[in-house]
Amino acid sequence: MSKYFTYILFFLLIGFNLQVVAQNYHFVPQPESVSFTDDAFVLDKNTKVVVPKKFQGVLIPYLAEKFHKDLGLNLTYSYRNPEVGEKHILFRLDKRLSVRDEGYLLEVQPASIVVTAKDYGGLFNGFQTLRQTFPLENSGTVKVLGMTVKDNPRFGWRGIMLDVSRHFQPKEFILKHIDVLSSYKVNKFHWHLTDDQGWRIEIKKYPNLTEKGAWRADRTGVSWWQREEATAEEPKTVGGFYTQEDIKEVIAYAKVRNVEVIPEIDIPGHSKALVASYPHLFCYDESDANFEVAVGGKAPDNAVCAGKDTTYEFLEGVIEEVAALFPSKYLHIGGDECNKTNWKKCPYCQGVKTENNLKDEEELQSYFIQKVHKIVKAQNKTMIGWDEILSGQGAPGATIMAWRRGGHNPQITAPKNGYPTIMTSYKYMYLSQVQGPTQMEPEGPKVVLPLSKVYAHEPIPEELTPEEVNRVLGNEACLWGEFTPTQEHCEYMLYPRALASAEVSWSDPNVKDWKRFQTALEDSQFKRLDREQVNYAKSMYTVYASYALDELKSEAYVYLNTETVGYDIFYTTDGEDPTTASVKYKGNFIAPPKTLVKAGLFNKEGRLLGSVTEIRLK
Repeated sequence: MSKYFTYILFFLLIGFNLQVVAQNYHFVPQPESVSFTDDAFVLDKNTKVVVPKKFQGVLIPYLAEKFHKDLGLNLTYSYRNPEVGEKHILFRLDKRLSVRDEGYLLEVQPASIVVTAKDYGGLFNGFQTLRQTFPLENSGTVKVLGMTVKDNPRFGWRGIMLDVSRHFQPKEFILKHIDVLSSYKVNKFHWHLTDDQGWRIEIKKYPNLTEKGAWRADRTGVSWWQREEATAEEPKTVGGFYTQEDIKEVIAYAKVRNVEVIPEIDIPGHSKALVASYPHLFCYDESDANFEVAVGGKAPDNAVCAGKDTTYEFLEGVIEEVAALFPSKYLHIGGDECNKTNWKKCPYCQGVKTENNLKDEEELQSYFIQKVHKIVKAQNKTMIGWDEILSGQGAPGATIMAWRRGGHNPQITAPKNGYPTIMTSYKYMYLSQVQGPTQMEPEGPKVVLPLSKVYAHEPIPEELTPEEVNRVLGNEACLWGEFTPTQEHCEYMLYPRALASAEVSWSDPNVKDWKRFQTALEDSQFKRLDREQVNYAKSMYTVYASYALDELKSEAYVYLNTETVGYDIFYTTDGEDPTTASVKYKGNFIAPPKTLVKAGLFNKEGRLLGSVTEIRLK
């Protein structure tokens, strides 16, 4: 073999290996632009990490933790510039860099890796992209392919809401998922802290909120919507709450991870735990209403009185403590789904309505919201509310979370009417909905929100003008807690759909691609979630089965479908579980009524990827 041929073969192999490595970099969320070179940076124990001096106190401990956890490397850290010829990873601030806030430039060359950004968020996000080039094994030495990544967030608000009121989740769980979600560039953690089934935040001025409001009677094993109300005599053993020290710890932890924590105190409705703790906030002075914390389902008599001065005095005390505790400029006051039945019968509410010439209870809600808004503004906070606060006379100056669709279109009306708006569409972003065929998923709303539908979401309505689009702050996925009693179940509902939401919120629509995203999950991101001990769902591999019965011919037309690409469905009609030796699905087929059809999704190696779907053709 000639030397010339040997060199050619060598460079071809090198190029092939680099190509393989490049194909294995499956980023989530997908960056704005990525270009590769045919060299690499060798990351090992001799690498020095340099950070801006102003961030050394927070960034160095975080980087040290991740380099050690991800790769088993204990590196040298400094804010001093590297020596000439010293192999290094440099985090650099440059206000002139042509990226948006939280955007970054990542450059990997043989002698250095440089992350450049205009702010802390950009440095943090650039590091998360770099982390996704690391192997999953603690090898001690890593070859990072030469590349240039320029990246910008599509939205400034990239949120996840977690409801801990229906089912309390401990502080350690909150910390774990702020860490995981921030690695996918989620930067807002919306904490739904109060509702009918529990008050979860310590308020020192009103201790009964947690002494009573954080605990409810046990109805474990009874379907959420079938639960009987609690009695005063029953022991209240289910619940929990966060002390103010707990919350300070969460806020500090989140800040290091570029996550802003936004508290929600849900009023005037969804307040059963509140009125159970302090019944004088209810509409009547004397009442036969049940003043126990709700155990599940719908909670009657769950609105605070909009007509009593004592209501606003009480809420001012709550809001003052919450505002002092949370450094976020935002404070969420709920405002959704208020049952106004008692307001219509309440002498206090009706008196306020008459005195202020309010034509109906919708305007009375506006009166309530605007009074609370003044309290929030007095604490130098921006009030957020669900889109119901637009009813009546609205809430000028507030920020809107637009969740309703169908007969309502706040995603259009809110920005058109001048409101800063966060898109939280229940059709695409309510992760409490099941993510596979309803009969194969845990208990939840009988609506299916598969991973691919979350990923396909476009938050910006076509009806908005460019000026109105600028009022859209971003996108948020919400996990309501009615059906998440355990940490494992909560994770199952969050992941991997939270990753799809993260890419919707970060990536330009032009770089999104479902097949690429699916490959990223399968080749790397699922393994990363495994490493973090996250109980994610594999519902994307489930086969959806349906049929149409032709009674005239006494036969059924069967349809099988799946949201993934690149795999085959095999099915049986004899009651046996399918294998790749069974019938391969190529299109709808006919079977007799009462047939039991079983179907599964298989890869090319013949492995069943998800669960077997069963359907009886009744």
